[in-house]
Amino acid sequence: MTAVDQRPVPADVDAGAGADGQELPVLALLAAPGTTSRAVPLLGLLGIHARVVSWQRRGDVAPDAVIVTSVDSLRALHGSPPIPTAVWVKHHEHIDEAIEAGATLLLTARPELMARGAVLVPPIGIEVDRWPAAAPLVRRRRREQRGLPAVHVVKLEPGMDPTEAEIALSVASAAVVSGPATLLGLALGTPLVTSTDTARRLGVRPGRDVEVAAGPEQALELAAEIAADDARAASLSRRARRCAEHHLDLGRPALVVAQRLGLVATPAGPIARIDGRLDELATPIGSPVRARVDDALAGFPADGGGSSA
Repeated sequence: MTAVDQRPVPADVDAGAGADGQELPVLALLAAPGTTSRAVPLLGLLGIHARVVSWQRRGDVAPDAVIVTSVDSLRALHGSPPIPTAVWVKHHEHIDEAIEAGATLLLTARPELMARGAVLVPPIGIEVDRWPAAAPLVRRRRREQRGLPAVHVVKLEPGMDPTEAEIALSVASAAVVSGPATLLGLALGTPLVTSTDTARRLGVRPGRDVEVAAGPEQALELAAEIAADDARAASLSRRARRCAEHHLDLGRPALVVAQRLGLVATPAGPIARIDGRLDELATPIGSPVRARVDDALAGFPADGGGSSA
C-alpha cells in the first residue's frame, strides 16, 4: 500500500530535462537485493527534480548524487569520485557506519533516529501539502453548495476514480475507507473509519487518528455516530491531518533530500528562513496563516537586500 503522487513529464519536454528545458541533474539509486521498494515512494517525488538512473546500470553517466538503500551497500562506492550520498539507516550502529563512510544524509523509517539527524521517510506516505485540509465547517458549506444532506457519510469503494474519491472525502461528515485512499482521507482531515489491517499498516492510532471497525456494517454505523457528533468529528479531523503531516508526509522529506543532495537550490535570505520556520511548524501550503505571512512580506525583497531604487 503505497500512495505516491506521480507527476508526468510534459510531452514536449525531454525526459532528461526539466519543465524549463534545463538539463536535470542525475540521481543514481544503489539498491541492495530486496531493498528497492523502500526507495520507490521517495524517488517518485525526487524524479521531479532529477533524472533517476540505476547505479549498476548507469553506463558512462556520471551521477550528481546517489541514494543507497542500505549501509552495507556503501562499500560499492569505494573508489568512485565522491558525490553527495544519502543512505537508509535502521539503528544507531548504522548511523555510526554511515557517518564514518562519509554519507551526506541519513534516511530512516524510524522516528527515534531523527534525534541523530536522520530524515524521516515514511515507507507508506503521501505528499501532504498537495491536499489542503478541509475543516468540518468548510465541509458543511460544500455540502450545502452541492445540495447534499447536512450529515453525509460516504463509503469509498475499491477502484473508485481518484478525482471522485477526493471530492467525496473533502465533503464527507465522516467516511468509511480502507487501503491507499485512507492516506488521502487523512491528508484532507476527513473523520475516518477504517479496517484493523489498514490502521496497522499505516501505523495510525485507533481511537485517536482514526476509528477502527471489525466489519462493513459496524464501520457504517460508527461513521454515522461520528458524523452526528460535531465535537467528535472535529477532533478526528484535526488528528487525522496532524497524523498525515507528522508521520506520513513524503513531500517535505523529498524536498529536504533534494536540497541536501544538491539537486535543487536551497533558498536563502530572511523570507526563506520564515518559510522554513513555517515548514517546521507544519503550516500547510495555502493555509490562512501562510496567506497572511505572504501579504505581510509582499513589499520585501526575497533576498533581504535593500531597494535598488
